[in-house]
Amino acid sequence: MALEINWLAVVIVSLIFFAILFFWYFPSAFGNMWLKLVGKESEPKSKIIRDTIIMIPTSFIIVLVIDIIMIMAGITDILSAVLINLLLWVGFLATIGINQTNFNDRGLKLFLIEYVVYLVCFLISGIILVVWV
Repeated sequence: MALEINWLAVVIVSLIFFAILFFWYFPSAFGNMWLKLVGKESEPKSKIIRDTIIMIPTSFIIVLVIDIIMIMAGITDILSAVLINLLLWVGFLATIGINQTNFNDRGLKLFLIEYVVYLVCFLISGIILVVWV
């Protein structure tokens, strides 16, 4: 089975995925609340820059894998794209997040900040990829 990956779509959607993650943690969004919940007052600029740089290739890899899974599953409509991305999030990210939150006594608010962003990213990525024909 040859995968017909639309590389332009993957790159553009990766940038959107990255942008959502980046802005999610802005102080005016959830950044200040996240810092408070993890017991910090601020993050050093060098760490912010490093973490931001790391998010670029990881966003690309996630979007590429989402695209490959949707192609292999024959997803061609928005509802199916939403469903498969919801299942991917629930089956992998949410369950890992629940375990990490539970074992580290991190609380529901921190779980929601750290993992709902990926639900948003997965759903938007899947929708854009499936309509970008």
